[in-house]
Amino acid sequence: MRALESDLWRTFPAIKKQVDSLNESWIIFVDKDDKNTTWYSIYLVEWIAPILKELFFESLKQNLILLFNKDEEEISNYFRGNKFWKPIGVDLILIHNPMEKQRMEELKIWIETCFRDYWIESTSIVFMETEEWEKRYRLADRFVLQVMQYYKNI
Repeated sequence: MRALESDLWRTFPAIKKQVDSLNESWIIFVDKDDKNTTWYSIYLVEWIAPILKELFFESLKQNLILLFNKDEEEISNYFRGNKFWKPIGVDLILIHNPMEKQRMEELKIWIETCFRDYWIESTSIVFMETEEWEKRYRLADRFVLQVMQYYKNI
């Protein structure tokens, strides 16, 4: 956007300097096409991708925590799952106190928006009332016990 708002001849040297700095620090690799020196391909160095992915999901996790802490009276607990490297069968489990249907829909939209802000379109989220969670725990429900066992071992 800044490039469109200012003179292009001033912007390109700044971008080139940033790209050169990242290339020198071994964060990216600039592949210069031998046939045409004006064409470049920029790649992330292989070892940096997992670090950036972890940072990306840590940021998402913190935004979800802020959202859930804001609604402490309604949300009694939550468990992050598959997308956060915790293989519990779903991406997110939200344990909540009884709430109106309208409020539930608002919460779903907020969570969906939070994931979409991170370009994640498809997620599997389980919403469960606290009473149902406790009942399933007492009945030794496989899903609930799997989640509790996984989180107990962490």
